[in-house]
Amino acid sequence: MRTIWVSMIAAALVSSAGCRKNEDPAKAMDRAATSAAKAQDNVTDQAKDVLHEQKEVAKDQKNLAKDQGDVAKQQGELSAAETDLAQARERYRLAAKQRLANLDAEIQELEAKATASAKDLAAKLRVRRDEVAVKLDAIGDQVQANWDAFKKDVDERFDKLEKEARNALRS
Repeated sequence: MRTIWVSMIAAALVSSAGCRKNEDPAKAMDRAATSAAKAQDNVTDQAKDVLHEQKEVAKDQKNLAKDQGDVAKQQGELSAAETDLAQARERYRLAAKQRLANLDAEIQELEAKATASAKDLAAKLRVRRDEVAVKLDAIGDQVQANWDAFKKDVDERFDKLEKEARNALRS
C-alpha cells in the first residue's frame, strides 16, 4: 500500500513538472513578472512602514527629551521649595525662641514679686514654658503633613502662657 502511494505522488510530481516544461514561455514570464511586482509592492509597503516607524521614534524621542526637561525643571522647583520651607521653619524657630526669652523675662519679673502666690504661679508658668521649649526642640522632626497642627499647638501654648504672665504681672 505504501508503495502505491509513493508511486502516485511521484507520478503527480512528474506530470506537474512536465506541464511546466510544455507551458508557454510567455505565460511563465507573465506569472514571474506578476510575482515580482507583488514582491516589489511588498518591499515598498514595508519600506513605508519602516519610514513611518522611524518618524514615530523620532517624535517619541523629542517628546521624551521635552518630558525629561520638564522633570528637571520640576525637580529644581521642588528643591527651591524645600529650601524655602527650611528657611521658613528656621525663622519660626528663631521667633519662638524670642518669645521664650520674653516669657522668661515676664516669669522673672513675677518671681521678683514678694507674694507666695506670685512665686507659685511663676513656677507653674516656668514648667509650662519648659514644655513649650521641648516641643520647639522637635521642630526639625515635624513632617509637612503635621506642620500646621504643630504650629497651631505651639502658638496656642505661647498665647496662653503670655496672657497668664501678663495678667499676673498686672495684679
